[in-house]
Amino acid sequence: MKKTIMITSVGSLVGKNILDSLHANRENLRIIATNSAVEAAENFRCDKTFLVPLTENEKAFIDQLMNIINEEHPKLVIPGRDDDIVILARLKELMPEHKEIFLTGSEKFAHIMDNKVESYKFAQQYGLPFAPTIQSATQQAKSESRELIEKFGFPLIAKPSKGNGSRGIWIVLNQEQLDNIIEKPDFALQPLFGQRQDIQLDTTLGIPFFWEIPEKCLHAVQVLITKDGKVGPSLGFISEMVGGKCERVDLCEDPELLETANKFAECAAQEGWRGTFNIQLKKDPKYGFQAIEMNGRFSGGTSARYYLGFDEVTWILKDWLGDDALISNPVPEGIQLVKRSLCDYGLKKSDMEILKTDKVWNTSE
Repeated sequence: MKKTIMITSVGSLVGKNILDSLHANRENLRIIATNSAVEAAENFRCDKTFLVPLTENEKAFIDQLMNIINEEHPKLVIPGRDDDIVILARLKELMPEHKEIFLTGSEKFAHIMDNKVESYKFAQQYGLPFAPTIQSATQQAKSESRELIEKFGFPLIAKPSKGNGSRGIWIVLNQEQLDNIIEKPDFALQPLFGQRQDIQLDTTLGIPFFWEIPEKCLHAVQVLITKDGKVGPSLGFISEMVGGKCERVDLCEDPELLETANKFAECAAQEGWRGTFNIQLKKDPKYGFQAIEMNGRFSGGTSARYYLGFDEVTWILKDWLGDDALISNPVPEGIQLVKRSLCDYGLKKSDMEILKTDKVWNTSE
């Protein structure tokens, strides 16, 4: 009998990466999913998909997830977005009879990863290298920002305290900009570590139609933690980001990078985290590797890492479901670099109408 797994927010880039990684390994799986948008190709790559409320409508979202879980009995529930991680961690407490099926750890640590300032405090607690991070719009924000500038200078990077996907980020170049943003709520400010570059916008001929700050050297490590809390395999890599999305992944076997990430993972496991653990770092000429954020899910580079020989989805499914859950994928060998290209998916109007009207779509229909 096939084992049922469930992916939340399957229309996300993470959802796509999970499905891509399982493309040749679904013989023993039944994949069900949830999503809040009808027009997402991944809805129709699953065996059954449910249309659910946005996570902003938290009570309705949680109620529907609980109903789906009680009706479909998935053996594993995988978060597809950061917003889902905290909710699934909470469901472990709300549904104790199902607590083993959620690919998350403790709700406490889920909140820590979801907040960059709390992530910094966690790293300080364990003596781990993490970019100094301050919260905007607090009583001490101005004095803390002065300390950052005195030690690290400009530029700073201001990110939403909670957020992902490189959305809502500002590069703070001078004191005037800092004075403006430090008063705005819900920003986390860090030094901009890494190789310094000229990031001034050249407006001599006008405003460029497309413009972004190049991010060609984002170090990261994906670490897998067993459901029993043991740190398992990991893979280091360097991402080239375009528009907040990973377009190129290079294998990175730097011992210092891997050792640093594994220390973070060990401390995360101590705090109750289980499953996937991703940490992003910048390598600074003066300060070395400094973590900048953490998350507890598969990522937009999951399928790229498969081609680098790291089949993290299969590994996690076998750990959670048992070795008979799926056959082993033939893992590619000798690949050092993965380039991403777009794929086209055709959507049938009739399928979208069924999902929109019935709130559920089956592959057999």
